[in-house]
Amino acid sequence: MRKKRTLFAVFALLLAAALAALLAVWILGMPPNTGLSIEFSVERGWGVADVAQFLEQESLVKSRWIVILNYKRSFQGSSLQAGNYLLSDTMEVDSILAKFISGDVIPVATSWVTLPPGLRMEQSLPILSDSLGIPLSELEALSREIEYLDALGIPCFEGYLFPETYEFADSLPAWDVIDRIVRSGFDVMDDEWEENCRASGLSPFDALVLASIVEREAASDAERDLVAGVFINRLRIGMRLESCATVQYAQGEVREVLLYRDLEIESPYNTYRNSGLPPGPICSPGVASLESVASPDTTDGYLFFVSKGDGSGEHLFAVSAAGHASNIRSIR
Repeated sequence: MRKKRTLFAVFALLLAAALAALLAVWILGMPPNTGLSIEFSVERGWGVADVAQFLEQESLVKSRWIVILNYKRSFQGSSLQAGNYLLSDTMEVDSILAKFISGDVIPVATSWVTLPPGLRMEQSLPILSDSLGIPLSELEALSREIEYLDALGIPCFEGYLFPETYEFADSLPAWDVIDRIVRSGFDVMDDEWEENCRASGLSPFDALVLASIVEREAASDAERDLVAGVFINRLRIGMRLESCATVQYAQGEVREVLLYRDLEIESPYNTYRNSGLPPGPICSPGVASLESVASPDTTDGYLFFVSKGDGSGEHLFAVSAAGHASNIRSIR
């Protein structure tokens, strides 16, 4: 009889403890309900433990452990989306977690900006400044900050301000804007692109330099592979590129007609006087130009081209100097 009483007492104690634990969980799981409402940020890379800690710290929940418990019970394996959220301490824990998982962030004001292909850095930065309200001096300072350039993995801004239409949050700092633009270019200049360029004897940087020249020389996407092929053929035989676009870059302006004396300008960017590629890009090339240097058309061995001059943006191509001279006569 005494044994039965002992077992009953133990059972009663265990039941009481279980009920007490359930009551504690229920009480801790109730919202603080003080009327607190704040903007809460979930940072990239945070897990549920991080979120739980800061929810408790901000008094949005009574215990971090309730957050972790509810996540494991109802949302195990779901990712928490980074962003800013409007939360209240009247919200249930599951409602808060569901908000994080769905990415129901506070809408932010944004601005759109378009960088067309072929722009020099000095043209792109004012566009970014005017469109996004970022001081031009701040963007120019970033372009000279060696540590920032090293962090981006680029030697300069020139050539790396990838042409695209972007939407940026108005609160985004200048360094973050440039970072996104540069990385958009790297999405195009990926491992496969680099491998194809190396097959033509070009390092990734040399390929970018050449693509910038193709961008300024070829107005028609249909001809970019041929124009790239001409320059590749010239590089292979040690022939000067003789690109008018590089002379214009050296002069700092685009002229409709270049004079013979313009071709004598002293500059490492003058490919009429210097062999090989210039020391850096002359603009930011678009996708078509980048792809052209990865797959140049060298089949016919063209070494020359001249604009038709009829407004079409197309060119006449030739293998020899005699053929080039004949093309020039045909358009005059």
